[in-house]
Amino acid sequence: MDFMKIIKSLELLLYELMVWLVFYPLTLARSIIHPLRLMVYSDEEVDQAEEDRYSDTLSPPIFLAITLGLIHLVELTEGWNVQSEGFFADDKNLIAYRLVAFSLFPLMLSLRLLRSKGIALDRKTLREPFYAQCFIAAPFALGFNAGVMTIAATNTFTLGLSIMLATVIWYLAVQTAWFREERGSSRLRAFGNAARGFFEALVIVILLGVVVDVV
Repeated sequence: MDFMKIIKSLELLLYELMVWLVFYPLTLARSIIHPLRLMVYSDEEVDQAEEDRYSDTLSPPIFLAITLGLIHLVELTEGWNVQSEGFFADDKNLIAYRLVAFSLFPLMLSLRLLRSKGIALDRKTLREPFYAQCFIAAPFALGFNAGVMTIAATNTFTLGLSIMLATVIWYLAVQTAWFREERGSSRLRAFGNAARGFFEALVIVILLGVVVDVV
């Protein structure tokens, strides 16, 4: 009986991995080309039954986690993690930090939306915007780290910085459109909410990085 359970678990695991191979690039393309549509789709799917949820995409948190895993895989392959000592020299620590860091942006922007709408915070109200935010946090992480890897691979600081800056501009533009859609506010107010949530997350990420690397 236990053997059959193991076989069944392996069967499900293999199928899930193959599903990821198919739907990861599709989800990534949609998150870059039609980010707002994907965020609306996320809102519609998040309360569905588990077996029916996100049937034609990856689950947003899994999508973000796979993206960060692929980024790290490329770095390992090319030997671009040049820190030889300290907290971030350990691959597991670096992966864990990135998971937390790039999840903080969806979290802080979701909290900003709830505060701006005067919605009471609980696990249910936070889940919908957080899942939607994870869909666009993945291309943000991919673009930002592409800039970092460009610098590591070519020593071309200007090009790498340009990629990172373009990624941030894209991310803030999507966030501004999202806040405007969700709040029905002006572009200026929507940008203010987007920028505030982004920089709140950025400050926490920087402080967290300094603390863990020192400790």
